[in-house]
Amino acid sequence: MIMYITSLAMEYSKKLAKFKNKRFLVLSAGGQQSGIQGIYVVTETDGWSIISHAYLPYPSSISSVINDLAFGPQRALPLDALGRLDHKISHLFLECAKTICANTQKSLQQPHAIVLNKFSVWKAALSENTQAKYWDLELGDAKLLAASIKAPVITDFMRYSVLGGKPGELPLFPGICKIAKDNQGIVSHLIIGQIARLLIHDVHAAHTIVNSDTGPGTFLINKAALEAGCPDGFDRDGTFANQGAIDAHCLESLAQTPWFLSPGPKQVDTIELLRLYGHESLAEKSAYDKLSTLTALTARSAFDFYKREYRHAIAPETLWVSGGGANNLALMDYLKTYFAPLQVKRIDELGIPAELFVPLALGLTVDSFCRDESGPWKSGANPEIDGIGTWVGVEAG
Repeated sequence: MIMYITSLAMEYSKKLAKFKNKRFLVLSAGGQQSGIQGIYVVTETDGWSIISHAYLPYPSSISSVINDLAFGPQRALPLDALGRLDHKISHLFLECAKTICANTQKSLQQPHAIVLNKFSVWKAALSENTQAKYWDLELGDAKLLAASIKAPVITDFMRYSVLGGKPGELPLFPGICKIAKDNQGIVSHLIIGQIARLLIHDVHAAHTIVNSDTGPGTFLINKAALEAGCPDGFDRDGTFANQGAIDAHCLESLAQTPWFLSPGPKQVDTIELLRLYGHESLAEKSAYDKLSTLTALTARSAFDFYKREYRHAIAPETLWVSGGGANNLALMDYLKTYFAPLQVKRIDELGIPAELFVPLALGLTVDSFCRDESGPWKSGANPEIDGIGTWVGVEAG
């Protein structure tokens, strides 16, 4: 089986190597408010361009299940419900792919490969022989995409990371370097989905300085927004957070909890975040004050982690913010206050929609892999994993 997967990887890499300009259709599943994100990118040896992109929100039948998974991770999902969710997510991926291809000029409608970041149901550490090992559970049928779009699919990126002895994370580094090709200094990105993750790279030295979760992104903000009765179920642009007041004592108490003080790299446990939401310092706060304080906590925890963990001699000039949290104006204001004099800017200023930064970086990373460029393609020792994901061929459909 391993030999078959390896031979597929070699086969498709050789096929893709023949094309100077490669067309990658990247599909990525986000959290409850994110939906399915798709971006179609053409890559060249020294550049890239976005052809088209699309976004499909989750229907209520899916978002309600995602909400239950997010705010009640200790609950088991029945097998029949898991099967239905997998079926629906698979067809949403296919619908997004067809929408993007249909909105592209005819000569470019056929991608050379599809990059699939599946829907993550669960990812956590397992205790085995007193050692922490991670595992993940993801949904989305790569075979359906390969057979329907008639293009090979590369997927299972987090699974490959886990099998290689790492916690399980998307390979973004070479892609981020391509996005920052005109910047030969220190590049820093704060990706704010449900969890906030800080990535800092020395582009010139091709070295990752920081790659870690920093704390909650919009996870606690969304829970507080539901409690505050926000009509969208989340604080779309930070308007409701601005109607409350930050409780400085409460914020300080939350920021001093053990997880925030622990060194990186680390990953956020959503169960721990739910415990944080029940912290005694939050109990008596009004819904709006709670929302404002937790919005500030996302910014504060990101800054505290940066201040504590960043030890490079040269400071970055700009913190580029992406993900759904970049649309929260109150959160952006808090980030600008904490990180000053470091500039805090949305990734949109580079011509990249905030929600599409991760899919773009992932697609460009796969491009680097297919061009046989340098990257962390091997990891782990038992067994050694060669590659970044699983290839699913058209014939497999």
